[in-house]
Amino acid sequence: MILTAPSLSNSYWYIGHLISILISSGETKGAFSVIHGFEIQGLEPPFHIHTKEEESFYVMDGEMEFTVGNELYHVSKGGWIMLPRNIRHTFKVLTEKAEVLIQLSPGGFEEYFIAMSEPARTLEIPPRPQGPPNIQKLVETASRYGIIFPEIP
Repeated sequence: MILTAPSLSNSYWYIGHLISILISSGETKGAFSVIHGFEIQGLEPPFHIHTKEEESFYVMDGEMEFTVGNELYHVSKGGWIMLPRNIRHTFKVLTEKAEVLIQLSPGGFEEYFIAMSEPARTLEIPPRPQGPPNIQKLVETASRYGIIFPEIP
């Protein structure tokens, strides 16, 4: 049994976001992982494709719009969306922020977030980044976890 909550020992500041690895793939023998986080308006990812896992979002608060393939889905508080692997997708945060639970199945991609983050100093959303992320580092790191960015050369 795993009993967990966001704490400084499992939380990270990821490019202007606060994320907490609630359940790691190591704790589930690779079956899945669960991340609690805050998605921030204006800091959304470009279109990308997960080749190794399904990614699911449960919106605890706020509103988001997901583009999955050529379809558009509006997800608000209490809504759940599953993004199949090998399908191009992205999302927009329609409110200032959205609080989410993200399930990755199988697990492992949470290690990407750890690699691209710094340990959270507080359990608060960090200051907004002053400039864009290092795209080369982001693409190279994500590619090690099977992520493809079809629109980034």
